[in-house]
Amino acid sequence: MVLRSSYTRRLQLIASVLALRHSSPLVAQSWRNYLGLGSRTQQRCIGNNRDVISRLQALLQRTTKLKTSIEAKPSGTGKTTATTGVVGFLASFSLFSSGKSKKDSATDKEAGAKMAEMQAAQSLSETIQHSDQLFDENNFQEAYDLLVKSANPEAYEIKWRMARALFNLSKSTPSPKKEQMVRESFQFATEALALNDNDFASHKWYSILLDAKSGLDGIKERVTQLENVKKHMKRALELNPTDATSWYILGQFYYGLADLPWYQRKIVATIFATPPEGSYEEALECFEKAEQTKPNFYSMNHLMLGKTHQALKNNAKAKEFLSLAANVTVLNEDDKQAKEEAAKLLKKL
Repeated sequence: MVLRSSYTRRLQLIASVLALRHSSPLVAQSWRNYLGLGSRTQQRCIGNNRDVISRLQALLQRTTKLKTSIEAKPSGTGKTTATTGVVGFLASFSLFSSGKSKKDSATDKEAGAKMAEMQAAQSLSETIQHSDQLFDENNFQEAYDLLVKSANPEAYEIKWRMARALFNLSKSTPSPKKEQMVRESFQFATEALALNDNDFASHKWYSILLDAKSGLDGIKERVTQLENVKKHMKRALELNPTDATSWYILGQFYYGLADLPWYQRKIVATIFATPPEGSYEEALECFEKAEQTKPNFYSMNHLMLGKTHQALKNNAKAKEFLSLAANVTVLNEDDKQAKEEAAKLLKKL
């Protein structure tokens, strides 16, 4: 019993050391000291434990010989079962440990890939959140610069925001740089739409920039693109009917058609067998829908409500909304335009 207990304990220690052979150098050194493997090993590199493993293997061979000797004795003493169990456990553990190491390596690689993917997604999310904040604060240049430096500038969420930021920057930029920026914005919007045509933002900004870009190419081109502009804006509203800006843009479309001068109407008639139509009533409905969706969200919507009511001879209402536009705090180019135009129109009422 004493002999079995001594070697059983020894084997358990061997199993434990093998289990920990890939652990930290300090742990490995502690086991060397505990097993009495000599003070010289303490002077060597702590991370190198090959001598430990070779000594343990030699001890295992001696123990196996002891097992054979015990098995040759008559049964019934209980020694065979105990020693065989421990040796069997150690052999199984050795095989299991080797296989588990390979599995752990593959798992670590997979976990590393997932971690990198999560970090990239987090970085993209943080970039988007920050750029949206900068845009809302009218810091268009900073928003654009942040998006350009994104870790994934080809991502859909980055592309349409680059189109938005650059287009708003173009409004305060003199020609010919202004035209270049509009065309570049349109290219970003086109790429965003190709990446995802199931999101309202891609259709919204494609519609806005298609109209802006075609306007640079002349009245005929702009008129030619009217139906496409309308189609994409209506699609944006189908995907997100609560976006106030989309309602405003659609209202602009109807107002523009209703307010076309006679010579442009002739151009429209020559291009389309059935020219697109728009009325002040349709425009007013869209502007009001935008205001209901998000009150006081945009000075230009106040301006257009005033202009539409004026066209419909609702002078009291026109004055109400033009006054709002004329008294806006100027934070960007749109505010400036709304304020100046509203002030001029109020003088005529």
